[in-house]
Amino acid sequence: MSAGFLPIPRRQPTDPASFVEGGPAGASADRSRRPQGKRLSSLRGSPTSIIPLAFLLALQPGGAPLIRGRRPGNLDPTFGSAGKVTTDFAGGSDLAFGVALQPDGKIVAAGTATRGATIFSDFALARYNPDGSLDATFGSGGKVTTDFTGNFDQANAVALQPNGKIVAAGSTGDGTSHDFALARYNPDGSLDATFGSGGKVITDFTGGSDQAFGVALQPNGKIVAAGTAHTGTILEFALVRYKKHGGLDPSFGSGGKVTTDFTGSNDVAGGVALQPDRKIVAVGHAGTANSDFALARYLVE
Repeated sequence: MSAGFLPIPRRQPTDPASFVEGGPAGASADRSRRPQGKRLSSLRGSPTSIIPLAFLLALQPGGAPLIRGRRPGNLDPTFGSAGKVTTDFAGGSDLAFGVALQPDGKIVAAGTATRGATIFSDFALARYNPDGSLDATFGSGGKVTTDFTGNFDQANAVALQPNGKIVAAGSTGDGTSHDFALARYNPDGSLDATFGSGGKVITDFTGGSDQAFGVALQPNGKIVAAGTAHTGTILEFALVRYKKHGGLDPSFGSGGKVTTDFTGSNDVAGGVALQPDRKIVAVGHAGTANSDFALARYLVE
């Protein structure tokens, strides 16, 4: 017998209890004829067929053997169609960049959706039930789109507040110049009118192109967005902290905004996280031709 393989008798018993050590090949399921209480370390019988040990042996309700290849990393057959889901918004190009998981098992994906045949795009969110179906209680049939300026809007990150509200962060612009853009949604997908202006906030740094790629929520309700800002001739790490209702937090950096240069070239923060001591860690890359990992940590008080 080859190492790593398990011999399985071709004549299978009809009772799982008959898989006990010491039973002859083809023995009946009469428990009185075999020792009890001992589980198999191997199966005996001849002739045999060989299957990989990584597969699991189970019995269908009728007793027939069923081999399942449910290994870590395999697609989950209980999700969507054989483990996969695709969602179209308006027939154009749709891309998801961020995901968040609700405590009830629902999944929120955020990105951008092209407006039909146009070249313009909106923030786009979709919420899925645990089985991958669209959640009809969210937005319109499980989907929400949000326009900021009529041009190009893209959500790159999403986070969930303890009260169930959803914060999406990204950018809005005309294709040449962009600003940080945030939107907050109620649990049903409607914009939260208590946040910013009608649920939306736009933040410019120095008149250049600014984009948010990460978002983190502080326990006190403040929101930290991280990305990049064009500060003249280069890009720098850029962070903004907002108060719970969307206003800039003047206690953070300069008027709520911070930029950090690493190399005198182009630096971009792609993600942000909060330490238990509330310090803020931003990660991304520094440099243009040969970029390097870049991390910066910021105080919060």
